[in-house]
Amino acid sequence: MGFEEARAVYIEGASALYRNTGLLNKAVNTLPRHVIFGCALHVHAQHVFDPSAPALTLTRLQKLSADYGGLSPGRVAAQTLLLRKLGFLETRPASDRRQRILEPTDKMIGEDHRWLMSQLEPLEPLGLFHLTEAERSTPAFALAFRIAWAATPDEMAEFMARHPSITFFITRDGGYSMLLELLREWQKTGSTRVPFDVLGIASAFCVSKSQIWNLLHAAQTLGLVAAEAPAWRQVSLNERLLVDFDAWLKEKLVGMALAATRARATWKDYPQK
Repeated sequence: MGFEEARAVYIEGASALYRNTGLLNKAVNTLPRHVIFGCALHVHAQHVFDPSAPALTLTRLQKLSADYGGLSPGRVAAQTLLLRKLGFLETRPASDRRQRILEPTDKMIGEDHRWLMSQLEPLEPLGLFHLTEAERSTPAFALAFRIAWAATPDEMAEFMARHPSITFFITRDGGYSMLLELLREWQKTGSTRVPFDVLGIASAFCVSKSQIWNLLHAAQTLGLVAAEAPAWRQVSLNERLLVDFDAWLKEKLVGMALAATRARATWKDYPQK
């Protein structure tokens, strides 16, 4: 019962993060976007906890994002501009006039904390990690987590390679949210044949209808879902998809628990920083 409860908490919490939040989806709601978002916070967190560490610049963000996500400098620069427009990043002069420091705002750190809570709360039914009230209520705990999250680029690539069907969804615009909504309906109904509203999902997660159509057809080609009614008003989830999601989530939760434990050790010194 522990894993089933953890899975239900994860699906509901992760789906709720970005439902009807507009352009926030464009900031974080695919793996490549989250890599950029997370790399920015990682460099910033290291500087916060150790002021002698380098501050965040576009060049450093481009290098780290290339290492972890294989992302081009142009894509990182464009996403950085969007994050600035959305109020997640600010700039200030650096000692070298050719550069500018990028600084995550309280809004960005708060959003990262909200994401982190959705990842850590499912650990409680499994007994892997129990959040304290301070960790739940203080956004800066997310900075300690960004330092503690120590997966290497190779480890990340290997993790994704072990779970190709889930990687298919999380790397595509709207894909992860679509998957979570299908799984929410599966949990509510207990049936692998679930209702699906293409327009509603597209609107809720700030993607186009054509993007959702393309995702559904591609997932069908991979044997992960099938249409059970015209216009995909009902979708059948392949048992393989459910098994793959469980395997992905179990491995992910164990990794999150280990990182959260390391973050707690770092966090205990934060009030004196």
